[in-house]
Amino acid sequence: PHVEHVVESASLACVAPVDVTYSMALPEYALSSGVLSRVQLEAVVYALQQHSKMLPSGMRVGFFIGDGTGVGKGRELAAIVWENYLRGRRRAVWFTCNTDLAVDARRDLRDIGADIKLLSLTSMGYAPIE
Repeated sequence: PHVEHVVESASLACVAPVDVTYSMALPEYALSSGVLSRVQLEAVVYALQQHSKMLPSGMRVGFFIGDGTGVGKGRELAAIVWENYLRGRRRAVWFTCNTDLAVDARRDLRDIGADIKLLSLTSMGYAPIE
């Protein structure tokens, strides 16, 4: 169960969810240990299903997460970044204007078991990223 009380708006409840065809690459412990709630996993799998599609321009399809406070958007983003990383998409940009949220991002990645190196733009020079 999710740690916070989560509600669904009436207008959103009127929309039938899409069929999930995406197969996750995240390790089983990340999916079944409770580090991600079912509510979070639902957003993650829908985002990843979209990320598996390409637009006619060759760009990857995106996904907007509009969850409210306390749902765990940071944890969801950590899982999305990790899954994409495991699929060979090794670059992700996570913007935040708050240093506390950068610390939270590191914590969320660590808590779900992702061993991904994070860099702060302020710690990098103006050169190609390797």
